[in-house]
Amino acid sequence: MKLQVATVLATMALAAMAAAPPGIPDGWSDGFVYANGIRMHYYRAAPTTGKPVIVMVHGVTDNGLCWTTLTQELQKSYDIYMMDTRGHGLSDPFTDADTGETLIRDVVEFVRVMKFDKPILMGHSMGAATVMRVGAQYPDLAGAVIMLDPGVGRPGAGRPPGAPQAGGGPGQARPAASPQAAQAPRPAPAPSSFSMFGTPETLATQNNQSFEDFVARCGRQNSKWDPVDCQYWALSKRQYHGPYSTAQSQAIQGTMAAGDSLARITAPALILKADAAAEARKAQQEAASVMQKGKLVHVDGAGHNLHHDQRKRTVEELTAFLNTL
Repeated sequence: MKLQVATVLATMALAAMAAAPPGIPDGWSDGFVYANGIRMHYYRAAPTTGKPVIVMVHGVTDNGLCWTTLTQELQKSYDIYMMDTRGHGLSDPFTDADTGETLIRDVVEFVRVMKFDKPILMGHSMGAATVMRVGAQYPDLAGAVIMLDPGVGRPGAGRPPGAPQAGGGPGQARPAASPQAAQAPRPAPAPSSFSMFGTPETLATQNNQSFEDFVARCGRQNSKWDPVDCQYWALSKRQYHGPYSTAQSQAIQGTMAAGDSLARITAPALILKADAAAEARKAQQEAASVMQKGKLVHVDGAGHNLHHDQRKRTVEELTAFLNTL
């Protein structure tokens, strides 16, 4: 009975919140910088000047506000900046000059333009692969590297796999198997799917799906999520630019080619992984054992979006790690 009441209340809350896209949380701000050749947008949590800086990098098709509920748990102790990755949110779109190094350079230049001194880098999914590679290629940049469910210890970890392993949320379609396939004509997506790749017309059509429909779908598919998470997830899907050409798609696909990055990270590092079977956990722990100052922790009962599925446990693990820095 209690579960039924909770489900009804959650459904009512989602319905009430689905009328219009949400704004920025009270006390937060946003801004733009010019870095690595584009205008880059970011959100800043309630200012806590003088506290350690955390730069958050979201997954494919998400935006900076998809970190909201997790950030609200941490903002009293940290000065948190949430980037809109290139091609997402309010940042500029991909270009044909982009490569698998572009998103890595975006984070590096953002940190430099903002004049942060050894910020903590935190990423989810593609964002986790991004900060992993930043930590490996620019060892003096970050004070610590935190990765939420990156691809480790399984085939295909070098490219964005299908949901729920990669991307920013429920119902996400698998990316094209090749750059050529990415540009093949496709019909408009069904309401139950959302594509990372496709023709410009297909991607724009996705943006026309109503905010209310996105929120409702999120609620149906993610009973563990806070209704606020579904709101910002829905907003991010309406804002997703997508890569509009074969060349642009390499910025996403190439970013995921992490290679031996884990072994090259010299800063303190933490990987939080989704729940998995014993065999997969063993493989992932073995893959993470190459880290010089890091560990991997599995979050029981969590899927790919573990900071939404099991936020309390995620915060506990993050806090324990951050307290060691």
